[in-house]
Amino acid sequence: MPHSRTSLPLAAPLLLGSYQALCLNAPELWERLGALRATASPLSAWLTVVAEAGMVLGVCVMLALLLAVAGRRTLLLGGGAMVLLSAAASYYMVRFDVVIGYGIVQAVMASDQALSREKLSQGLMLWVLLLGVLPLAAWWWLCLRRRAARAGQRVRHVWPPRLLLLGGALTLALGSHAAVRHQAEQQPGGKPAVSASGLVAHRYVPTNWMSGLGMTVANRATAALRAGQLGDPAEQFSYREATPLDDLTVVLVIGETTRYDHLGLLGYGRDTTPRLSREADLVAFRAESCDTSTRLSLACMFVRPEGVETGQGLAPDQIHEDKVFSVFRELGFGIELFAMQSEVGFYHRVGPDFYKMREVIVEGADPAQPQVVDGLLLPEVDASLQRHPKGRHLIVLHKKGSHFMYSQRYPRAFARWTPECTEADGSCGREQLVNAYDNSVLYGDHVLGELLDRLRGRKALVVFTSDHGESIGDGAHFHGTPRAIAPPEQRRVPLMFWGSPALLADPVHREAFARLRQRADSNHPAAHRHLFASMLGCLSIQSPDGGVTPADNLCH
Repeated sequence: MPHSRTSLPLAAPLLLGSYQALCLNAPELWERLGALRATASPLSAWLTVVAEAGMVLGVCVMLALLLAVAGRRTLLLGGGAMVLLSAAASYYMVRFDVVIGYGIVQAVMASDQALSREKLSQGLMLWVLLLGVLPLAAWWWLCLRRRAARAGQRVRHVWPPRLLLLGGALTLALGSHAAVRHQAEQQPGGKPAVSASGLVAHRYVPTNWMSGLGMTVANRATAALRAGQLGDPAEQFSYREATPLDDLTVVLVIGETTRYDHLGLLGYGRDTTPRLSREADLVAFRAESCDTSTRLSLACMFVRPEGVETGQGLAPDQIHEDKVFSVFRELGFGIELFAMQSEVGFYHRVGPDFYKMREVIVEGADPAQPQVVDGLLLPEVDASLQRHPKGRHLIVLHKKGSHFMYSQRYPRAFARWTPECTEADGSCGREQLVNAYDNSVLYGDHVLGELLDRLRGRKALVVFTSDHGESIGDGAHFHGTPRAIAPPEQRRVPLMFWGSPALLADPVHREAFARLRQRADSNHPAAHRHLFASMLGCLSIQSPDGGVTPADNLCH
Protein backbone atom coordinates (compact mmCIF):
# COMPACT_ATOMS: atom_id res chain seq x y z
CA MET A 1 0.00 0.00 0.00
CA PRO A 2 1.53 3.41 -0.93
CA HIS A 3 2.19 5.67 2.00
CA SER A 4 -0.01 8.40 0.53
CA ARG A 5 -2.95 6.23 1.52
CA THR A 6 -1.82 5.92 5.13
CA SER A 7 -1.82 8.36 7.99
CA LEU A 8 1.17 10.35 9.15
CA PRO A 9 3.73 8.68 11.45
CA LEU A 10 2.66 8.13 15.05
CA ALA A 11 5.13 10.80 16.15
CA ALA A 12 2.81 13.45 14.66
CA PRO A 13 -0.20 12.96 16.99
CA LEU A 14 2.11 12.26 19.93
CA LEU A 15 3.94 15.54 19.35
CA LEU A 16 0.67 17.44 18.86
CA GLY A 17 -0.86 16.12 22.08
CA SER A 18 2.28 16.65 24.12
CA TYR A 19 2.72 20.24 22.97
CA GLN A 20 -0.83 21.20 23.90
CA ALA A 21 -0.86 19.35 27.22
CA LEU A 22 2.57 20.32 28.55
CA CYS A 23 3.81 23.42 26.74
CA LEU A 24 0.63 25.49 26.42
CA ASN A 25 -0.39 24.54 29.95
CA ALA A 26 3.03 25.13 31.51
CA PRO A 27 2.13 28.55 33.04
CA GLU A 28 -1.13 27.17 34.43
CA LEU A 29 0.61 24.11 35.86
CA TRP A 30 3.20 26.31 37.56
CA GLU A 31 0.55 28.62 38.99
CA ARG A 32 -1.43 25.61 40.14
CA LEU A 33 1.64 24.26 41.94
CA GLY A 34 2.14 27.56 43.77
CA ALA A 35 -1.50 27.69 44.84
CA LEU A 36 -1.41 24.12 46.15
CA ARG A 37 1.81 24.62 48.07
CA ALA A 38 0.11 27.41 50.02
CA THR A 39 -2.46 24.96 51.44
CA ALA A 40 -0.80 21.53 51.26
CA SER A 41 2.55 19.89 51.71
CA PRO A 42 5.12 20.21 48.90
CA LEU A 43 4.88 16.48 48.14
CA SER A 44 1.09 16.57 47.92
CA ALA A 45 1.23 19.64 45.70
CA TRP A 46 3.70 18.03 43.31
CA LEU A 47 1.73 14.78 43.19
CA THR A 48 -1.48 16.65 42.38
CA VAL A 49 0.08 18.71 39.60
CA VAL A 50 1.84 15.69 38.07
CA ALA A 51 -1.44 13.74 38.15
CA GLU A 52 -3.32 16.61 36.53
CA ALA A 53 -0.63 16.98 33.86
CA GLY A 54 -0.77 13.23 33.19
CA MET A 55 -4.53 13.31 32.85
CA VAL A 56 -4.44 16.20 30.37
CA LEU A 57 -1.56 14.59 28.45
CA GLY A 58 -3.44 11.31 28.09
CA VAL A 59 -6.58 13.08 26.86
CA CYS A 60 -4.65 15.29 24.42
CA VAL A 61 -2.81 12.34 22.88
CA MET A 62 -6.08 10.43 22.52
CA LEU A 63 -7.69 13.41 20.78
CA ALA A 64 -4.76 13.69 18.40
CA LEU A 65 -4.90 9.96 17.64
CA LEU A 66 -8.62 10.21 16.86
CA LEU A 67 -7.85 13.00 14.40
CA ALA A 68 -5.13 10.83 12.86
CA VAL A 69 -7.54 7.92 12.43
CA ALA A 70 -9.83 10.22 10.44
CA GLY A 71 -7.03 10.89 7.95
CA ARG A 72 -3.94 12.93 7.25
CA ARG A 73 -5.80 16.10 6.26
CA THR A 74 -8.04 15.88 9.30
CA LEU A 75 -5.03 15.63 11.59
CA LEU A 76 -3.22 18.53 9.94
CA LEU A 77 -6.21 20.86 9.78
CA GLY A 78 -8.00 19.75 12.95
CA GLY A 79 -4.78 19.69 14.93
CA GLY A 80 -3.92 23.14 13.65
CA ALA A 81 -7.27 24.53 14.73
CA MET A 82 -6.87 22.97 18.17
CA VAL A 83 -3.42 24.52 18.66
CA LEU A 84 -4.55 28.00 17.59
CA LEU A 85 -7.67 27.94 19.77
CA SER A 86 -5.70 26.56 22.70
CA ALA A 87 -3.02 29.24 22.28
CA ALA A 88 -5.67 31.98 22.31
CA ALA A 89 -7.32 30.44 25.38
CA SER A 90 -4.01 30.15 27.20
CA TYR A 91 -3.36 33.86 26.62
CA TYR A 92 -6.50 34.86 28.53
CA MET A 93 -5.80 32.25 31.20
CA VAL A 94 -2.31 33.65 31.81
CA ARG A 95 -2.91 37.36 31.33
CA PHE A 96 -6.32 37.65 33.01
CA ASP A 97 -6.60 34.51 35.19
CA VAL A 98 -9.81 33.65 33.33
CA VAL A 99 -11.32 30.20 33.83
CA ILE A 100 -12.38 29.05 30.38
CA GLY A 101 -15.72 27.30 30.71
CA TYR A 102 -19.27 27.17 29.48
CA GLY A 103 -19.98 30.80 30.33
CA ILE A 104 -16.88 32.10 28.53
CA VAL A 105 -17.62 29.99 25.44
CA GLN A 106 -21.19 31.32 25.46
CA ALA A 107 -19.84 34.88 25.60
CA VAL A 108 -17.38 34.25 22.76
CA MET A 109 -20.15 32.77 20.61
CA ALA A 110 -22.47 35.70 21.34
CA SER A 111 -23.36 37.90 18.41
CA ASP A 112 -22.03 41.12 19.97
CA GLN A 113 -19.03 41.60 17.70
CA ALA A 114 -18.18 45.02 19.13
CA LEU A 115 -17.48 43.58 22.56
CA SER A 116 -15.51 40.73 21.02
CA ARG A 117 -13.31 43.12 19.05
CA GLU A 118 -12.41 44.96 22.25
CA LYS A 119 -10.80 41.77 23.56
CA LEU A 120 -8.38 41.62 20.62
CA SER A 121 -5.00 43.17 21.35
CA GLN A 122 -1.43 43.19 20.13
CA GLY A 123 -0.52 41.03 23.10
CA LEU A 124 -3.00 38.36 22.01
CA MET A 125 -1.75 38.45 18.42
CA LEU A 126 1.89 38.14 19.50
CA TRP A 127 1.04 35.31 21.93
CA VAL A 128 -0.83 33.33 19.28
CA LEU A 129 1.97 33.95 16.78
CA LEU A 130 4.71 32.71 19.13
CA LEU A 131 2.85 29.85 20.82
CA GLY A 132 0.42 28.92 18.08
CA VAL A 133 1.38 29.83 14.53
CA LEU A 134 5.14 29.24 14.70
CA PRO A 135 5.02 25.87 16.53
CA LEU A 136 2.19 24.82 14.24
CA ALA A 137 4.21 25.74 11.17
CA ALA A 138 7.17 23.73 12.48
CA TRP A 139 4.89 20.74 13.20
CA TRP A 140 3.39 20.88 9.71
CA TRP A 141 6.86 21.11 8.17
CA LEU A 142 8.08 18.06 10.13
CA CYS A 143 4.96 16.07 9.27
CA LEU A 144 5.07 16.85 5.58
CA ARG A 145 8.85 16.34 5.43
CA ARG A 146 8.56 12.88 7.00
CA ARG A 147 5.76 12.02 4.63
CA ALA A 148 7.76 13.15 1.60
CA ALA A 149 10.76 11.13 2.76
CA ARG A 150 8.61 8.00 2.97
CA ALA A 151 6.72 8.58 -0.27
CA GLY A 152 6.42 5.42 -2.33
CA GLN A 153 7.29 3.12 0.58
CA ARG A 154 4.94 0.39 1.64
CA VAL A 155 3.80 0.74 5.24
CA ARG A 156 2.42 -2.34 6.95
CA HIS A 157 1.02 -3.03 10.39
CA VAL A 158 -0.23 0.51 10.98
CA TRP A 159 -2.98 -0.35 13.41
CA PRO A 160 -1.06 -2.29 16.10
CA PRO A 161 1.18 0.64 17.10
CA ARG A 162 -1.81 2.99 16.90
CA LEU A 163 -3.82 0.82 19.23
CA LEU A 164 -0.84 0.41 21.54
CA LEU A 165 -0.35 4.18 21.77
CA LEU A 166 -4.09 4.75 22.21
CA GLY A 167 -4.16 2.17 25.00
CA GLY A 168 -1.20 3.82 26.66
CA ALA A 169 -2.84 7.25 26.47
CA LEU A 170 -6.10 5.86 27.85
CA THR A 171 -4.25 4.14 30.69
CA LEU A 172 -2.39 7.34 31.50
CA ALA A 173 -5.61 9.39 31.50
CA LEU A 174 -7.54 6.92 33.67
CA GLY A 175 -4.68 6.36 36.07
CA SER A 176 -4.08 10.07 36.41
CA HIS A 177 -7.79 10.64 36.90
CA ALA A 178 -7.78 8.22 39.82
CA ALA A 179 -4.74 9.97 41.27
CA VAL A 180 -6.34 13.40 40.86
CA ARG A 181 -9.50 12.23 42.61
CA HIS A 182 -7.49 10.65 45.41
CA GLN A 183 -5.43 13.78 45.97
CA ALA A 184 -8.59 15.95 45.99
CA GLU A 185 -10.19 13.77 48.64
CA GLN A 186 -7.10 14.13 50.82
CA GLN A 187 -7.49 17.88 50.96
CA PRO A 188 -9.19 19.56 53.96
CA GLY A 189 -12.97 19.31 53.67
CA GLY A 190 -12.99 15.84 52.12
CA LYS A 191 -14.74 15.09 48.87
CA PRO A 192 -15.31 18.29 46.86
CA ALA A 193 -18.75 19.32 45.61
CA VAL A 194 -17.49 19.43 42.01
CA SER A 195 -15.63 16.44 40.63
CA ALA A 196 -11.86 16.76 40.44
CA SER A 197 -11.90 15.62 36.82
CA GLY A 198 -14.44 18.33 35.99
CA LEU A 199 -12.22 20.97 37.54
CA VAL A 200 -9.20 19.69 35.62
CA ALA A 201 -11.22 19.76 32.42
CA HIS A 202 -11.93 23.46 32.98
CA ARG A 203 -8.46 24.33 34.20
CA TYR A 204 -6.34 23.35 31.19
CA VAL A 205 -6.39 23.59 27.39
CA PRO A 206 -7.76 22.16 25.19
CA THR A 207 -10.22 20.33 27.44
CA ASN A 208 -11.59 23.56 28.95
CA TRP A 209 -12.73 25.19 25.72
CA MET A 210 -13.73 21.85 24.20
CA SER A 211 -15.93 20.90 27.15
CA GLY A 212 -17.42 24.39 27.16
CA LEU A 213 -18.09 24.14 23.44
CA GLY A 214 -19.65 20.70 23.88
CA MET A 215 -21.96 21.94 26.64
CA THR A 216 -22.88 24.97 24.54
CA VAL A 217 -23.86 22.89 21.52
CA ALA A 218 -25.75 20.36 23.64
CA ASN A 219 -27.58 23.03 25.63
CA ARG A 220 -28.55 24.97 22.52
CA ALA A 221 -29.89 21.82 20.92
CA THR A 222 -31.85 21.00 24.06
CA ALA A 223 -33.14 24.56 24.29
CA ALA A 224 -34.23 24.49 20.65
CA LEU A 225 -36.16 21.25 21.24
CA ARG A 226 -37.80 22.68 24.37
CA ALA A 227 -38.48 26.15 22.97
CA GLY A 228 -41.98 25.27 21.92
CA GLN A 229 -42.59 23.27 25.10
CA LEU A 230 -41.83 25.96 27.67
CA GLY A 231 -44.58 26.37 30.20
CA ASP A 232 -46.26 29.78 29.97
CA PRO A 233 -46.93 31.19 33.46
CA ALA A 234 -49.58 33.46 31.94
CA GLU A 235 -51.52 30.35 30.89
CA GLN A 236 -50.69 28.18 33.90
CA PHE A 237 -51.81 30.77 36.48
CA SER A 238 -54.25 33.63 36.78
CA TYR A 239 -53.20 37.17 37.64
CA ARG A 240 -55.22 40.18 38.78
CA GLU A 241 -54.54 43.79 39.66
CA ALA A 242 -55.15 44.87 43.24
CA THR A 243 -55.27 48.44 41.97
CA PRO A 244 -55.71 49.66 38.35
CA LEU A 245 -52.52 49.81 36.24
CA ASP A 246 -53.96 51.51 33.16
CA ASP A 247 -51.73 54.58 33.40
CA LEU A 248 -48.59 52.74 34.55
CA THR A 249 -45.17 52.73 32.87
CA VAL A 250 -42.65 50.09 33.92
CA VAL A 251 -38.98 50.40 32.95
CA LEU A 252 -36.71 47.41 33.45
CA VAL A 253 -33.02 48.30 33.17
CA ILE A 254 -30.61 45.39 32.75
CA GLY A 255 -27.12 46.52 33.63
CA GLU A 256 -23.90 44.80 32.66
CA THR A 257 -21.18 43.67 35.04
CA THR A 258 -22.11 46.12 37.82
CA ARG A 259 -21.13 45.00 41.32
CA TYR A 260 -23.15 46.13 44.33
CA ASP A 261 -19.98 46.64 46.38
CA HIS A 262 -18.88 49.39 43.97
CA LEU A 263 -22.04 51.45 44.49
CA GLY A 264 -21.73 54.38 46.87
CA LEU A 265 -25.38 54.09 47.93
CA LEU A 266 -24.67 50.52 49.13
CA GLY A 267 -21.67 51.44 51.23
CA TYR A 268 -18.75 51.70 48.78
CA GLY A 269 -16.06 54.15 49.87
CA ARG A 270 -16.24 56.18 46.65
CA ASP A 271 -19.29 58.24 45.74
CA THR A 272 -20.00 56.39 42.49
CA THR A 273 -23.77 57.00 42.74
CA PRO A 274 -24.25 60.70 43.59
CA ARG A 275 -27.58 60.98 41.77
CA LEU A 276 -29.16 57.72 42.90
CA SER A 277 -28.09 58.35 46.50
CA ARG A 278 -30.34 61.44 46.54
CA GLU A 279 -33.45 59.48 45.50
CA ALA A 280 -35.68 59.16 48.56
CA ASP A 281 -37.95 56.63 46.84
CA LEU A 282 -35.17 54.31 45.67
CA VAL A 283 -34.83 50.96 47.47
CA ALA A 284 -31.58 49.04 46.87
CA PHE A 285 -30.49 45.51 47.78
CA ARG A 286 -27.19 43.67 47.74
CA ALA A 287 -28.25 40.73 45.59
CA GLU A 288 -26.86 37.55 44.05
CA SER A 289 -27.00 36.80 40.34
CA CYS A 290 -28.29 33.48 39.08
CA ASP A 291 -25.16 32.98 36.95
CA THR A 292 -21.85 34.58 35.96
CA SER A 293 -22.21 35.47 32.28
CA THR A 294 -24.66 37.59 30.33
CA ARG A 295 -26.32 34.89 28.26
CA LEU A 296 -26.65 32.42 31.13
CA SER A 297 -28.06 35.03 33.51
CA LEU A 298 -30.51 36.36 30.95
CA ALA A 299 -31.81 32.81 30.60
CA CYS A 300 -32.63 32.39 34.31
CA MET A 301 -33.09 35.79 35.91
CA PHE A 302 -36.68 36.51 34.81
CA VAL A 303 -38.09 33.01 35.26
CA ARG A 304 -40.00 31.71 38.28
CA PRO A 305 -37.54 29.73 40.43
CA GLU A 306 -39.92 26.80 40.10
CA GLY A 307 -39.35 26.90 36.35
CA VAL A 308 -35.56 26.54 36.60
CA GLU A 309 -33.82 23.22 37.05
CA THR A 310 -30.48 24.20 38.58
CA GLY A 311 -27.51 22.57 36.88
CA GLN A 312 -25.43 20.34 39.12
CA GLY A 313 -21.68 20.78 39.32
CA LEU A 314 -20.44 22.55 36.20
CA ALA A 315 -23.60 21.90 34.16
CA PRO A 316 -25.83 24.82 33.07
CA ASP A 317 -29.41 25.35 34.22
CA GLN A 318 -32.35 23.90 32.33
CA ILE A 319 -35.22 26.35 31.79
CA HIS A 320 -38.76 24.95 31.72
CA GLU A 321 -40.93 28.08 31.81
CA ASP A 322 -41.30 31.35 29.94
CA LYS A 323 -40.27 34.66 31.50
CA VAL A 324 -42.21 37.30 33.40
CA PHE A 325 -42.81 39.26 30.21
CA SER A 326 -45.53 36.83 29.13
CA VAL A 327 -47.50 37.83 32.24
CA PHE A 328 -47.18 41.53 31.40
CA ARG A 329 -48.43 40.79 27.89
CA GLU A 330 -51.35 38.87 29.36
CA LEU A 331 -52.17 41.91 31.49
CA GLY A 332 -52.31 44.07 28.38
CA PHE A 333 -48.93 45.77 28.56
CA GLY A 334 -47.17 46.81 25.39
CA ILE A 335 -43.45 46.00 25.41
CA GLU A 336 -40.61 47.87 23.72
CA LEU A 337 -36.94 46.99 24.04
CA PHE A 338 -33.79 49.00 23.39
CA ALA A 339 -30.36 47.44 23.72
CA MET A 340 -26.72 48.46 23.53
CA GLN A 341 -25.85 44.79 23.17
CA SER A 342 -26.89 42.07 20.73
CA GLU A 343 -28.42 39.22 22.73
CA VAL A 344 -30.91 38.53 19.96
CA GLY A 345 -32.11 35.23 21.43
CA PHE A 346 -33.10 36.89 24.70
CA TYR A 347 -34.77 39.80 22.93
CA HIS A 348 -36.83 37.37 20.88
CA ARG A 349 -37.98 35.61 24.06
CA VAL A 350 -39.01 38.93 25.60
CA GLY A 351 -41.43 39.23 22.67
CA PRO A 352 -41.41 43.05 22.30
CA ASP A 353 -43.82 44.84 20.02
CA PHE A 354 -40.92 47.01 18.89
CA TYR A 355 -37.19 46.95 19.56
CA LYS A 356 -33.88 48.43 18.49
CA MET A 357 -30.38 47.05 18.95
CA ARG A 358 -27.13 48.95 19.20
CA GLU A 359 -26.41 49.08 15.47
CA VAL A 360 -29.73 50.78 14.68
CA ILE A 361 -29.55 53.09 17.71
CA VAL A 362 -26.03 54.27 16.83
CA GLU A 363 -26.97 54.80 13.19
CA GLY A 364 -29.64 57.28 14.21
CA ALA A 365 -27.63 58.98 16.95
CA ASP A 366 -26.05 62.42 16.96
CA PRO A 367 -22.90 62.25 14.77
CA ALA A 368 -21.15 64.43 17.35
CA GLN A 369 -21.36 61.60 19.89
CA PRO A 370 -17.81 60.18 19.88
CA GLN A 371 -18.54 57.01 21.85
CA VAL A 372 -21.14 54.28 21.82
CA VAL A 373 -22.36 54.72 25.38
CA ASP A 374 -25.53 53.93 27.30
CA GLY A 375 -26.71 57.54 27.17
CA LEU A 376 -27.85 56.81 23.61
CA LEU A 377 -30.73 54.83 25.14
CA LEU A 378 -32.31 57.95 26.63
CA PRO A 379 -33.67 59.41 23.35
CA GLU A 380 -35.17 56.01 22.64
CA VAL A 381 -36.95 56.14 25.99
CA ASP A 382 -38.29 59.61 25.12
CA ALA A 383 -39.67 58.34 21.82
CA SER A 384 -41.19 55.27 23.46
CA LEU A 385 -42.95 57.38 26.10
CA GLN A 386 -44.35 59.62 23.38
CA ARG A 387 -45.73 56.59 21.56
CA HIS A 388 -47.43 55.36 24.75
CA PRO A 389 -48.62 58.44 26.64
CA LYS A 390 -51.38 56.55 28.46
CA GLY A 391 -49.19 53.92 30.06
CA ARG A 392 -49.76 50.19 30.53
CA HIS A 393 -46.38 50.07 28.91
CA LEU A 394 -43.15 48.16 29.67
CA ILE A 395 -39.76 49.38 28.42
CA VAL A 396 -36.75 47.06 28.62
CA LEU A 397 -33.28 48.65 28.43
CA HIS A 398 -30.16 46.52 28.07
CA LYS A 399 -27.02 48.52 28.85
CA LYS A 400 -23.36 47.95 28.14
CA GLY A 401 -22.83 49.14 31.68
CA SER A 402 -19.40 48.29 33.06
CA HIS A 403 -18.33 45.61 30.61
CA PHE A 404 -14.58 45.45 29.96
CA MET A 405 -13.03 47.60 28.49
CA TYR A 406 -14.35 49.82 31.24
CA SER A 407 -12.81 53.02 29.86
CA GLN A 408 -14.93 52.67 26.71
CA ARG A 409 -18.17 52.82 28.71
CA TYR A 410 -18.18 56.50 29.68
CA PRO A 411 -17.45 59.92 28.14
CA ARG A 412 -14.27 61.68 29.18
CA ALA A 413 -16.24 64.04 31.44
CA PHE A 414 -16.86 61.10 33.79
CA ALA A 415 -13.19 60.10 34.18
CA ARG A 416 -13.20 61.19 37.84
CA TRP A 417 -10.71 58.60 39.10
CA THR A 418 -7.33 58.33 37.40
CA PRO A 419 -5.08 56.83 36.16
CA GLU A 420 -7.41 54.64 34.13
CA CYS A 421 -6.87 51.37 32.36
CA THR A 422 -7.14 51.97 28.63
CA GLU A 423 -5.31 48.83 27.48
CA ALA A 424 -6.96 45.55 26.44
CA ASP A 425 -3.94 43.29 26.91
CA GLY A 426 -3.92 43.07 30.71
CA SER A 427 -0.95 45.38 31.27
CA CYS A 428 -2.90 47.57 33.72
CA GLY A 429 -2.52 47.33 37.47
CA ARG A 430 -5.47 46.77 39.76
CA GLU A 431 -5.70 50.47 40.70
CA GLN A 432 -6.08 51.48 37.05
CA LEU A 433 -8.68 48.77 36.47
CA VAL A 434 -10.70 49.82 39.52
CA ASN A 435 -10.50 53.50 38.56
CA ALA A 436 -11.87 52.83 35.09
CA TYR A 437 -14.51 50.47 36.46
CA ASP A 438 -15.68 53.02 39.04
CA ASN A 439 -15.85 55.70 36.36
CA SER A 440 -18.16 53.44 34.36
CA VAL A 441 -20.38 52.98 37.43
CA LEU A 442 -20.42 56.76 37.90
CA TYR A 443 -21.63 57.21 34.33
CA GLY A 444 -24.23 54.49 34.83
CA ASP A 445 -25.51 56.50 37.81
CA HIS A 446 -25.83 59.51 35.53
CA VAL A 447 -27.81 57.58 32.91
CA LEU A 448 -30.18 56.16 35.53
CA GLY A 449 -30.59 59.61 37.06
CA GLU A 450 -31.56 61.02 33.67
CA LEU A 451 -34.01 58.16 33.21
CA LEU A 452 -35.70 58.84 36.55
CA ASP A 453 -36.01 62.54 35.68
CA ARG A 454 -37.97 61.56 32.57
CA LEU A 455 -40.42 59.52 34.63
CA ARG A 456 -41.09 61.77 37.63
CA GLY A 457 -44.27 63.16 36.13
CA ARG A 458 -45.65 59.71 35.32
CA LYS A 459 -46.99 56.80 37.31
CA ALA A 460 -43.88 54.68 36.92
CA LEU A 461 -41.86 51.83 38.40
CA VAL A 462 -38.18 51.38 37.53
CA VAL A 463 -36.38 48.11 38.28
CA PHE A 464 -32.61 47.88 37.86
CA THR A 465 -30.25 44.95 38.21
CA SER A 466 -27.12 43.77 36.45
CA ASP A 467 -26.65 40.37 34.88
CA HIS A 468 -23.57 39.41 36.93
CA GLY A 469 -20.62 40.87 38.77
CA GLU A 470 -16.96 41.07 37.87
CA SER A 471 -13.54 40.07 39.15
CA ILE A 472 -11.22 43.07 39.00
CA GLY A 473 -7.84 41.78 39.99
CA ASP A 474 -9.38 39.85 42.90
CA GLY A 475 -7.34 36.76 42.07
CA ALA A 476 -9.05 36.57 38.69
CA HIS A 477 -10.42 38.88 36.02
CA PHE A 478 -13.73 39.43 34.26
CA HIS A 479 -16.60 37.00 34.72
CA GLY A 480 -18.03 33.80 33.25
CA THR A 481 -16.23 31.43 35.64
CA PRO A 482 -18.34 28.26 36.05
CA ARG A 483 -20.81 29.06 38.80
CA ALA A 484 -19.77 26.18 41.04
CA ILE A 485 -16.22 27.54 41.34
CA ALA A 486 -16.77 31.25 40.62
CA PRO A 487 -15.35 33.78 43.09
CA PRO A 488 -18.15 35.56 44.99
CA GLU A 489 -17.62 38.95 43.38
CA GLN A 490 -18.75 37.54 40.02
CA ARG A 491 -22.26 37.10 41.49
CA ARG A 492 -22.55 40.40 43.39
CA VAL A 493 -25.24 42.50 41.72
CA PRO A 494 -27.46 45.37 42.86
CA LEU A 495 -31.23 45.04 42.75
CA MET A 496 -33.01 48.40 42.88
CA PHE A 497 -36.62 49.57 42.76
CA TRP A 498 -37.78 53.16 42.26
CA GLY A 499 -41.34 54.41 42.44
CA SER A 500 -42.43 57.77 41.07
CA PRO A 501 -44.47 60.16 43.25
CA ALA A 502 -47.60 59.35 41.25
CA LEU A 503 -47.11 55.60 41.80
CA LEU A 504 -46.54 55.93 45.53
CA ALA A 505 -49.55 58.24 45.89
CA ASP A 506 -51.64 55.08 45.56
CA PRO A 507 -51.97 53.59 49.08
CA VAL A 508 -51.69 50.03 47.73
CA HIS A 509 -48.35 50.72 46.05
CA ARG A 510 -47.15 52.82 48.98
CA GLU A 511 -47.73 49.94 51.39
CA ALA A 512 -45.95 47.52 49.06
CA PHE A 513 -42.93 49.86 48.88
CA ALA A 514 -42.93 50.23 52.66
CA ARG A 515 -42.58 46.45 53.00
CA LEU A 516 -39.86 46.51 50.33
CA ARG A 517 -37.92 49.14 52.26
CA GLN A 518 -38.23 47.20 55.50
CA ARG A 519 -36.57 44.22 53.85
CA ALA A 520 -33.78 46.35 52.40
CA ASP A 521 -33.14 48.08 55.72
CA SER A 522 -32.92 44.70 57.46
CA ASN A 523 -30.41 43.39 54.87
CA HIS A 524 -32.92 40.81 53.69
CA PRO A 525 -31.26 38.40 51.21
CA ALA A 526 -32.08 39.26 47.60
CA ALA A 527 -31.28 37.54 44.34
CA HIS A 528 -32.29 37.25 40.72
CA ARG A 529 -34.69 34.54 41.82
CA HIS A 530 -36.84 37.30 43.34
CA LEU A 531 -37.26 39.24 40.08
CA PHE A 532 -40.28 37.41 38.68
CA ALA A 533 -42.38 37.65 41.83
CA SER A 534 -41.18 41.13 42.84
CA MET A 535 -41.69 42.80 39.46
CA LEU A 536 -45.32 41.70 39.72
CA GLY A 537 -45.74 41.83 43.49
CA CYS A 538 -44.35 45.36 43.87
CA LEU A 539 -47.12 46.45 41.49
CA SER A 540 -49.60 44.60 43.70
CA ILE A 541 -50.33 42.08 40.96
CA GLN A 542 -51.74 39.02 42.68
CA SER A 543 -52.09 35.40 41.64
CA PRO A 544 -54.63 33.44 43.69
CA ASP A 545 -53.46 30.10 42.28
CA GLY A 546 -49.71 30.37 42.89
CA GLY A 547 -48.29 32.38 40.00
CA VAL A 548 -46.57 34.80 42.42
CA THR A 549 -44.68 32.96 45.15
CA PRO A 550 -44.95 35.06 48.36
CA ALA A 551 -41.49 34.03 49.60
CA ASP A 552 -39.94 35.43 46.39
CA ASN A 553 -41.93 38.67 46.45
CA LEU A 554 -39.81 41.30 48.17
CA CYS A 555 -42.88 43.52 48.49
CA HIS A 556 -44.97 40.85 50.22
